[in-house]
Amino acid sequence: MDPEPLRPLLDRRLLLFTGKGGVGKSTVVAALAVEAAARGLHPLIVELGHRATMQGIFADATGVRVDIGHEPVPVTVDRTVWAANLDLEAAIVDYLADQVRLRSVARAIASNRALQGLFRAAPAVREIVTLNKLRLFERASTRGRPTWGPILVDLDATGHALMLLEMPRMLDELLADGPLRGLIDALTGLFTDPTRTLLSLVTLPGEIPVQETLELYQRLGGEHRVPLGALFVNDVPPPAIAGELRPHLPELAALADHANLPDLAADLQLAEQAIARDEQVLTLVARLQREIDLPLALLPRLLPHEHDLAGLQRLGRAALVASARSPSPVRWDMQERA
Repeated sequence: MDPEPLRPLLDRRLLLFTGKGGVGKSTVVAALAVEAAARGLHPLIVELGHRATMQGIFADATGVRVDIGHEPVPVTVDRTVWAANLDLEAAIVDYLADQVRLRSVARAIASNRALQGLFRAAPAVREIVTLNKLRLFERASTRGRPTWGPILVDLDATGHALMLLEMPRMLDELLADGPLRGLIDALTGLFTDPTRTLLSLVTLPGEIPVQETLELYQRLGGEHRVPLGALFVNDVPPPAIAGELRPHLPELAALADHANLPDLAADLQLAEQAIARDEQVLTLVARLQREIDLPLALLPRLLPHEHDLAGLQRLGRAALVASARSPSPVRWDMQERA
């Protein structure tokens, strides 16, 4: 049996990640990139918008600050992990250069103030040029081999991510022919090809994030044609009480009551609350397993000192291990922290 059921994720050229804000999606993306690099691959992280999340993550991990811009830059000292943050104006130039074949002409067109206003106001321009830039990254080659692989895309908030991914299908229905027809066909082919592209979901083991993830999964199944990859449940706490100790808690409670040991009774009460929290996590994970037909990986809660490259790599390795489809999901082994 493959000990890393999610390892084939790294064989895809384009890995997309979405989830509600605050679920640790960017950390999961960074961790998978670090692990991919450790396996000899050439990962490129792509952020959308003007966020600087990766800049902060890798500054903390390496102690070196790197300014991430529209074109890829290395974010690790050994230059094995690269990142880019897509910029609208630069993406427009890239799109125009891809059409007119002369970047100087493309810059002249994009710098026209009237056209700049049109580009910003026109519907779908941002989405089209963003998707086109991802396509350019995907087809880039060096010495006859793909320059990047995998390309890990940290999508914006879920609503915008869904609109972005739906754009090729919407334009496919609207455009019978014209200059955009070839591009839309190419984008549709890329983002619906399960051998090249997968969209994974990231969530937390909490009631609200789990419910939102279930709703997102249903929406993806009903409206979108982007192939799905895996579900990552981030920040899963280790068991608060070792399993072998739990059967003895009633005996200890009886002892605390009989011997009038208030400190022990208070500790046991805290233990019972911790066990209840553990059971809630297990219940939520079991619901995800039951209602979402995707490989599931449970990821550990990183401690403050674990946000270095070694910690990210351990997290990335854990992200490639999917749990069995059973009511008892794989739990984070504290021995791994040693």
